[in-house]
Amino acid sequence: MSEIIFIYEGQNIKIQCDKSQKMKDICNILCAKLNLDINLLDFSYEGKQVNLENKLDEITSENNITIYALKSEKANLCSNCEKILEDILIINNNTYNTLMGIKSSIEQIMNDIKNKKDITYINNHLNNINIIINNLNEDIKKMNIRINKVKYNPKNNDNIKLTDGGEINCIYNKRDDEINLLHDFSLNTDNMEFGVREREAYLEAKKITNEKFIDIYINNKKIKFNLKYKSKEIGDIKVKFILKKPLITTSNMFRECSSLASIDLSLFNSININNTSWMFNQCSSLEEINFSSFNTSKVKDMNAMFFGCSSLESLDLSSFDTTKVKNMNWMFQSCSSLKSLDLSSFNTSNVEAMAGMFNGCFALKRIDLTSFDTTNVKVMTWMFQACSSLKLLDLSSFNTINVKNMKYMFNACSSLISLDLSSFNTNHVMCMTGMFWQCASLKSLDLSSFKTNFVEMDKIFDKCPSLKKENVKINDSEKNLLIELEKYIKI
Repeated sequence: MSEIIFIYEGQNIKIQCDKSQKMKDICNILCAKLNLDINLLDFSYEGKQVNLENKLDEITSENNITIYALKSEKANLCSNCEKILEDILIINNNTYNTLMGIKSSIEQIMNDIKNKKDITYINNHLNNINIIINNLNEDIKKMNIRINKVKYNPKNNDNIKLTDGGEINCIYNKRDDEINLLHDFSLNTDNMEFGVREREAYLEAKKITNEKFIDIYINNKKIKFNLKYKSKEIGDIKVKFILKKPLITTSNMFRECSSLASIDLSLFNSININNTSWMFNQCSSLEEINFSSFNTSKVKDMNAMFFGCSSLESLDLSSFDTTKVKNMNWMFQSCSSLKSLDLSSFNTSNVEAMAGMFNGCFALKRIDLTSFDTTNVKVMTWMFQACSSLKLLDLSSFNTINVKNMKYMFNACSSLISLDLSSFNTNHVMCMTGMFWQCASLKSLDLSSFKTNFVEMDKIFDKCPSLKKENVKINDSEKNLLIELEKYIKI
């Protein structure tokens, strides 16, 4: 017989079992003790939900295992909360297992010391223990950061009827007598497709009075619908938009609203949104956006979404589902105050365009793109242009098999010290003009996989004073690339 330790609401409940039993039978024994229906609980082992119809192979007569029994509330949690719950379970289990391993290692070291074994051998053991503990601390720190960032948000917002559009809460900084509240955009709620039909739907929507779709409140007082507002108030202005029907696009919604300082979208019904392009374009005063409940699962176009948001220092996009997005051109263009950007949750497998995606992000010091799938991307022109604070950039995960244009891709990345592009496939690239132009600090460059037949390369290495020929790896057969290198780089 074996033993499972079930943890339920702080209780440790031990159940004797046989490895031949299905998990459903074992969990039913627990539920009988708790006087609960098995359907009211979820069971988790090492961060994964237990399949009740299967046996758990980890159950043996030699060891005990721990399973977490949780009330089935996952259906009401946002995706971030689910991930955090899983993190907690995984780290908790790993902590227990790792600490047991540390305890065993320490006991071994103590025995070695008593037996007067080699001090080098003992020191190596101690170093290994320190590495394990430090890594463990990092995992716990990351989990704590995620817990602090995420608030409880039911998936569809309990306080919003799905037939309603919900509400958007904003704060505008008073600068002029007249402020832009909204851009002159389409509030059409019918299904739209991109291209000609989208244009026709937009024009049709313009014939309808926008008041049928939206109410505007200034400091809790309803005003007559207007895209602009003549301000008599002193100081910040609180604005609430009540949407009477769900929108299918927020494209251009707050475009050029230069007084918009913060926006809370947590009560906005975004379940049908398929286009967020230019949504905050030129919102130059915008400092804070609450995206915690923003549903992007149907969005296909994020083109220039944050273009010109020059006051944004940080963005939490961990809730974004980008599975269907095809266009990320200019997405963070001229976000000149953005210091770091965590896009580890982005799924870019369907993205076809990343032109100028980070262009003009002058303050961006670090960006992790190791999770990016760029298999379908065709355009990377100006992608990192003028990211002048970036010193390192890991693009080893990039698949560039379908990229046709890399023009000015790293232009004016003046702090970039080294760049390893040995994983790049340039078989279909037609233009590399100015690709490394003005990379003034670049000392090391690996282009060993580059194929450059029929490629435009004007000024590809121009104004790279720190780059020496011997520090550039190029395939010997790429004569055109060697000629361009010798044209601009001092031997």
